[in-house]
Amino acid sequence: MLNPIDDMGRELDAKFTLEKLPDGFALTVESRGGSDQGPNPSRNKNYIDGMLLHLKRMAAHDMRLDEIQVASAQALRLPESERVVWPEGYPRPLRLAEVSEFNELRLAIGRQSAAFQNTSNSTGNNSKRMKLIVRSPEAAALPMDQLEGIFTGRNGGSVWTEAPTSDEEELYKRVANARRKTRRLSEKGKTPPEGQKDVTRASISSERFVRDPNVIAWVLEQAAGSCEVCGDKAPFQRDDGEPYLEVHHVRPLSEGGPDTVDNAVACCPNCHRHLHHGSERDNLRQSLLERLSRLKDWPQKPIA
Repeated sequence: MLNPIDDMGRELDAKFTLEKLPDGFALTVESRGGSDQGPNPSRNKNYIDGMLLHLKRMAAHDMRLDEIQVASAQALRLPESERVVWPEGYPRPLRLAEVSEFNELRLAIGRQSAAFQNTSNSTGNNSKRMKLIVRSPEAAALPMDQLEGIFTGRNGGSVWTEAPTSDEEELYKRVANARRKTRRLSEKGKTPPEGQKDVTRASISSERFVRDPNVIAWVLEQAAGSCEVCGDKAPFQRDDGEPYLEVHHVRPLSEGGPDTVDNAVACCPNCHRHLHHGSERDNLRQSLLERLSRLKDWPQKPIA
């Protein structure tokens, strides 16, 4: 059994379990019951806060809720298909990133749980043991330790989960995903991604470096729409409305530099070209290293 840690670092009394499925995973939230003043000791006192936290963390990782089951002892005597409940007024499956009021969703789930109790002759409170099921190829690919990190909030509960890629179009799709996730969990987004110390090449029609979209997303978020070299606003907006800035490696990848946030800056296209081809590029590079405290002067080294 696991307990979640909220965004303030407090461990909640709201036990849950995770189960890998062939096509995704199931998260089971244990029921609330008992009382500090009654004969039965209280359990899972923070059930409501825990359920809200799980829904929000699913949304932050752009997960889709495919099924909800009542998993109480009474319900488990029924065939699985008869345990399913669904909140009224919500599409199924439900993309949680599109939900604006998570407490309303939680209440809607609770109402369906209560309605299930009325038809199954169950007793007790409405905070029943509930199983939330997510099915997708992406969910199925998540390793258990990463799932536990997301839902417990331990190990940072990192939002930086997009895989590196050498395909430029796919890279920027993953950057967009990473930025959406970090905005939903802004406190988590302040912790930079680990990045890649040793950057591999991928052979396509030509060789390209495999770049980490999480590093690009974090650097762009830190820049907040302004070039970190000249300080000017981005020259234009992308089709999606985001300011157009490019991410430059202070020690180029071709010189053995790492794909990490301490080796990357967001810059306008003019400054980016200057950093690569300008006669004053070495002085400009040195100026960046002195001005931006996060940067490290990585040495040049041979690459594999």
